[in-house]
Amino acid sequence: MEVSKAEDVPVYDLLSVWMPKYQFELDHVKTSALTPSDYYLWRTYFQAYNLHALQEIQQSYAAVWEDVLYYPVPDSTSEDESQTSFEDSWMLERNYGGKRGHEGTDIFPKENVRGKYPVVSVSKGIVEQVGWLEKGGWRIGIRSEHGGYFYYAHLSSYAGDFKKGDEVQAGELLGYMGDTGYSKTEGTTGNFDVHLHFGIYIRTDRKEEVSVNPYWVLRYLEDRKLKYAYEV
Repeated sequence: MEVSKAEDVPVYDLLSVWMPKYQFELDHVKTSALTPSDYYLWRTYFQAYNLHALQEIQQSYAAVWEDVLYYPVPDSTSEDESQTSFEDSWMLERNYGGKRGHEGTDIFPKENVRGKYPVVSVSKGIVEQVGWLEKGGWRIGIRSEHGGYFYYAHLSSYAGDFKKGDEVQAGELLGYMGDTGYSKTEGTTGNFDVHLHFGIYIRTDRKEEVSVNPYWVLRYLEDRKLKYAYEV
């Protein structure tokens, strides 16, 4: 986008202006319309006439975008092609435990092999939840500096003895992709194909937890993959 290149404006700041201006739908907007002068004009307008709303939306977008540095599944040092794929599956219907929307994006590996594909933290943060969850299996949830909660589920195993309150670095190995979950019995596997369920949640003035579509964050992070020596 022209603004970010010319003025080095943070992604969250750009979105806090463009999204409300275009009714939170940018698919139909031409890139040529997103000029620096128009951005500053509308930011000034929002600051003058709806400052609280602007600050609230800036905080929300910062929670999602400001701390993410790496794609959650590194590529292999021995192969050039991508080891994973994903689609926009946010809020698609899921049925285990009753009908519900899918609060995340599923990242699938090249091979349906549990324990092979490393999972790293997309951001620096603090471990807020870890351990077995009926739907998520072995999971870990990390709260980043700007308030985003990044959730990694269905792990086959953890890379360390993580505990609540532990500090995690961006790019740190969390564990390995698996197929755990959909059971109250710890360690259950095989109820679905191996994949990483990646979720993002934020807090707002009105709700303690709001699910955010991770798809576009993952698209942004696709060019920010680490390399890892996969075990043969």
